[in-house]
Amino acid sequence: MSVNNQIIEENRAFYDSIGNMYSVAEGVEITEETINNLACYWFNPENTKPNELVLYVHGGGYCVGSIRSHKAMVSHFAKGLGRTILFMEYALAPEKPYPSGLNDVLSIYQWAVQKFTNHSLYLMGDSAGGGLSIAACYQIAERNLKAPKAVALISPSYNLELNYPSISNRKHLDQILNKEMVATFFSAYVGGNITAADTSKLNFTTFPPVIIGVGTNEILFDDAINFYDMVYKIQSNAQLKIYGGQGHVLTQMDIFSHSSQDLIFNIYNFFNNNSNE
Repeated sequence: MSVNNQIIEENRAFYDSIGNMYSVAEGVEITEETINNLACYWFNPENTKPNELVLYVHGGGYCVGSIRSHKAMVSHFAKGLGRTILFMEYALAPEKPYPSGLNDVLSIYQWAVQKFTNHSLYLMGDSAGGGLSIAACYQIAERNLKAPKAVALISPSYNLELNYPSISNRKHLDQILNKEMVATFFSAYVGGNITAADTSKLNFTTFPPVIIGVGTNEILFDDAINFYDMVYKIQSNAQLKIYGGQGHVLTQMDIFSHSSQDLIFNIYNFFNNNSNE
């Protein structure tokens, strides 16, 4: 599908407005810092765990998303996980297609490895940010960088060809995404280089401990399922949490729901159990 820049621009404004669905968590200090020419944001909750840092990669179809769309949600993650989070505004398509966004994620990750030599590092991402986190883990292993202690993925994008059954058989359930929108975003991201950009085509031989959360009411449901089916064969410490009746990135629409709070609690426990391995 050809890239419709108008759809992307309209969705940028709309997606940023979603960040106003609920308020920023109390007791979380947010500060901005430019790192490697990227706008990054520190989320520091009260009583944060020392020597632990979560690197957060936002969703938005590789084309939209910013601190405005994610500020409130990530603040609640920082508070619920009891850890400092570093949020990055990586390059977006179509202005900067693959591999620009991935290179930005790797740039910040490598900076953190060198800056915080005694820290436990974690990767966390939602939707396209989950896809970038998966791809980053492949590159981290390829470059022999210090691996994350654990990875948390919420409704991750995994297959850019959009040919998993859930794209069609769950479209009537998904109130957030539709195939035309996602196809437009993905086409802009891959820039004609889908073979290299598609994370599902990578041949993983290793992966950090990983926890995945997904709702049943989303067209990318099979992305989470198929990624889990792949990864648990090479990483026994892999967990999949399926939330019935929940949509894409369930925490973004209602952070206070039972399902969202359960997912945050599960990620908190998962990170704790892997912090000293």
